[in-house]
This record gives sequence, C-alpha cells and structure tokens, in this order.
Amino acid sequence: MSIGTDHIMASNPQAKTAKKILYLVSDDSYFCSHRLNLAKAAKCAGFEVAIATRCKRHQKTIEEAEIKVFPLKHFDRAGLNPWRQGLLLLELWKVYRGYQPHIVHQVAMKPVILGSVVAFFSKVPYVINALGGLGFLFTESHGTRGIFAKCKRALLRQFASFALGLACNQKRALLILQNEDDIKTLVPYIKREKMVLVKGSGIDMHNYPVQPLPKSPPFIIACLSRMLWDKGIGDLVEAAKILLHERYPVKVVLYGLPDAENPASISERQLTVWQNEGYIEWQGFCENSADAYSASHIAVLPSYYREGLPRTLLEGASVGRPIVTTDVPGCRETVIQGKNGYLVPAHDPKKLALALKQLIDNPDLLDKMGRESRKLVEEQFSEAVIHKTMLEIYFNALNEGIKKHGAIFNYSS
Repeated sequence: MSIGTDHIMASNPQAKTAKKILYLVSDDSYFCSHRLNLAKAAKCAGFEVAIATRCKRHQKTIEEAEIKVFPLKHFDRAGLNPWRQGLLLLELWKVYRGYQPHIVHQVAMKPVILGSVVAFFSKVPYVINALGGLGFLFTESHGTRGIFAKCKRALLRQFASFALGLACNQKRALLILQNEDDIKTLVPYIKREKMVLVKGSGIDMHNYPVQPLPKSPPFIIACLSRMLWDKGIGDLVEAAKILLHERYPVKVVLYGLPDAENPASISERQLTVWQNEGYIEWQGFCENSADAYSASHIAVLPSYYREGLPRTLLEGASVGRPIVTTDVPGCRETVIQGKNGYLVPAHDPKKLALALKQLIDNPDLLDKMGRESRKLVEEQFSEAVIHKTMLEIYFNALNEGIKKHGAIFNYSS
C-alpha cells in the first residue's frame, strides 16, 4: 500500500481498533509541506489520523488523503489577544474532547503551549510536541530597536521557556527538536530525557530529484525564504552588491513573501527598491521549490533566525546544489564545510560574497559539491529516515513498539 511518496509501505494486520493521532499545526499550508506525508505514513501503519489547523486553501487536499480536518477559526501565529486565545482554547477543547486522540502531535510554539494545556485537562494519553526551531523570540535580531522592544522580547522569551517546561516535563509528554543547539538552550527548563533529536520533517527524494546545472553565465544564486531581515535577506543583498560591483556574472533570485505576522518582515516596497536597483530579482511566492532550484547554481540562506533545520536548504541539496549558509543553529547542520558547501559568519556580507566567489571561480565545485549535498540528504534527511524514526516514536508512546504492533516497513528509493 503506497502512501504517495513510495518511500514507506506498512501493514498492520494485528490492529483491531485503530489508534488515533491528532496533529495540531498553525495552518494547512505548513501541514501539507512538512507533515502531510508523515500523516500518510501513520495511516499506512494503522493509525486513524486527523488535523486541527487554520484552513486557508489546502483543506480539500488533506481530506483527499482521508485525513479528518478540524478547522480552527481563532488561530493566529503571533497574536496575544487574551479574548482570542480564550476562544482558541475553547475550540481546541471541543476538538480534543470530541475526537479523543490517543496521541496529539503539536507543532510550533503556540500549538505546543496552548495545546498542552488542553491536552492535560482533556486527559489525552500521550503528547508529542515539536519545534521547528526556537523562532523569533530566541533570535538576537538586529531589527529589535529600543529598550522597550528588547525588554518585551526578553520577557516573552522567559515566559515561553517557562511554559515549554510546564508543557514538556509532564509524565507522558515528549519534545522533538531538530538540532543540538536548541536542546542545549532548553536544558535549563526541560529535562534532557524529555527531548529527542529528529533532524527535520523529511525530504521526499522523488519530488526533489537531482537536476543538471543550468548553463552559465550568469550564475544563478537562489534564496527561498520568508522575506525577513532575520533570514539574512539584507546581508544577501549587500553581498550581491559586492559581486556585481566586481563584475561577477551573477543573478541573485529571491523567492518568498513578506510575513505580516513577524516583526522582522521586509516590506514589499523595500524588495521592489532592491529589484529596481538591479541587485536582486524578486519572484514572490514560490509554488515549486524543485523548479526554482533546478534553475539555479547555488542555494543560499544567510539566516541568523533560530532555525530548526531549514527545509528550503535541504530541498536545494536534494536537487544537487551546493549550499552557502551561516554558521548558526539549524543552518550549520546542512553543510559539511568545504564538502557540500560553505558556512559563513552571520551578519557578514563580505564573507558571504567571498564564499559565493569561491564557487563561481571554480565551476567544477558546483557539480562536485552538489553531488555531496544529495548524498547528505539521502543519508540523514530523507523521508525514509525521518518517517521511520517518527513512527517508532508513535508506537513507543503507546508502549507497543514496532514489532509488537505488527508494522512492517519496506523502504525503496
């Protein structure tokens, strides 16, 4: 029985009554890009699966996968309005009590904190929390100006750390993190045995096949990201200026939109100014990242945001592109220095430009490092690897284990 990605097949002949998993995520777009294939794998392993989320445009896609959808009307990622949060808690209470899952898998800061409150009072048997990075609150942003803004962020960071501790130190709870730096940051608040390292959500290698490099020049440098200052977009523009002023035959292409819910969002006006000045080409929303990377030579993300494990870089690596990114938590996990790309210091456009020059001046490195990138994804970050780990976590949460549950996994790439 295929789950669509052809990576995992599972049979569960011993299960008489399907155990229920409920995913709680911020919106349906994120679920489809990061967790839908995992949910399909769980279904194939014998689970009944549902999701509670803010629905924008993918509800039908999720339901076509035979996954029940509970639309949330009052969910917003960044809002702190007490009345709205109270309404969201009431919504979640109705979903959790009505569906009665055996496991809830809650993803991102707000779902983890609020969902854990509801899970506790609705007596959900097991809670799996997951953070794809520590996000804006834990990012030392150059965009945070003024004592008030810095104090507000520090207070919210302390509150979030305390709340995460309450949520994840419960007896039948677990927190999944994507890099060791995040684990070290949270150790003062969460018991180490309550945290598990799982490297990302898995890349579907079939949807991101290796592609030949396009003809050059120009050399196309692709950055797929939300348009945030914290993602290093401003530093990339400065690096582009350096390269262009030195007459390097490059084109820096930005794919992504501003994020109105994030204080570090870059305005459309600023992006348009950069484009009109000829430093970048801004493509806006990217419907197909595999196509974007296929048209490029280098994948870049000069982020200093507290990433978990940047999926966009792993997608570029799977297509067979060298990676240039910053030596910061999350990003550094995607590069073996000098083998499949380069790590550079954060906030350093000159070093960023130097790393890009190294690749452009040595075109043979593009292909060589691209092959190493693909190999790295296959070995550490593919869906075959990640989904196997996640299903083991699900079964172990139920004290059943893979063998006892009767699930048989067959991987084919």
